[in-house]
Amino acid sequence: MVPKRIELSAASGVLTLTWQDAAVQVLDSFQLRSACRCSSCSAQRLQQQFEPSPSVKLEEVKPFGVAGLQLVFSDGHARGVFPWRYLRELGV
Repeated sequence: MVPKRIELSAASGVLTLTWQDAAVQVLDSFQLRSACRCSSCSAQRLQQQFEPSPSVKLEEVKPFGVAGLQLVFSDGHARGVFPWRYLRELGV
């Protein structure tokens, strides 16, 4: 389940995914940054210290093999890998 189109709006930091079944999913920067599941963000969540800034912006989208995307945010965070299935579930 890989999107057929991936678009990042440089101005707004909004990620738009168009899936094979023609579903279009729009994910904003804060939503994506808040959904990061990397070990650092997960540990901060467990300690109730995870507070991404509402002004964070998605700056870059990098393919991570065939598994998903690595997202780079304006706060310097670039460790999270977002598998395709997880991205699709974020928009449900």
